[in-house]
Amino acid sequence: MLPPRPLPAAPCGARGFTLIELVMVILILGILAVFVLPRADLTRGFDEVGFHDAARSTLEYARKSAIAERRHVRVTLAGNNLTLTIDNVGPETAGAGTFPRQLALPTPDRRCGGAIHQLCAPPDIALGGPATLDFSPLGRASAAATYTVTGQPDILVEAETGHVR
Repeated sequence: MLPPRPLPAAPCGARGFTLIELVMVILILGILAVFVLPRADLTRGFDEVGFHDAARSTLEYARKSAIAERRHVRVTLAGNNLTLTIDNVGPETAGAGTFPRQLALPTPDRRCGGAIHQLCAPPDIALGGPATLDFSPLGRASAAATYTVTGQPDILVEAETGHVR
């Protein structure tokens, strides 16, 4: 039996990539970066989901605050902002239903410019629903309501129970 022959050595000029090949790859990557990446908005879906969850939590907070404070709480939709106000007096007192006080959110929304009782939508995300919705001290909503956020499932508020889903 003969000993195994060593593999032939690669020719001297056949190793690696040529300078022209490397420049062409960099050029193609540069063209893709200029034309394709600006059109790929990678955070849009995250903003929509985040705002949907924040709007739902704000409505739940309004309901729970009405029960805890034994006061009527009003949710007002103006533009793309949800604003929370609470009644000064209990429902059995004269003068109820004026909603003079702001109801501060547990975590203020930084997009609202310092307002502690508002939830503001990010740019390019629309919020739709009734102009006002009141929660009674028993947690009941004044009417059934549907809030919509761009590209997300509807947020439903049941009239009888005030349950937000």
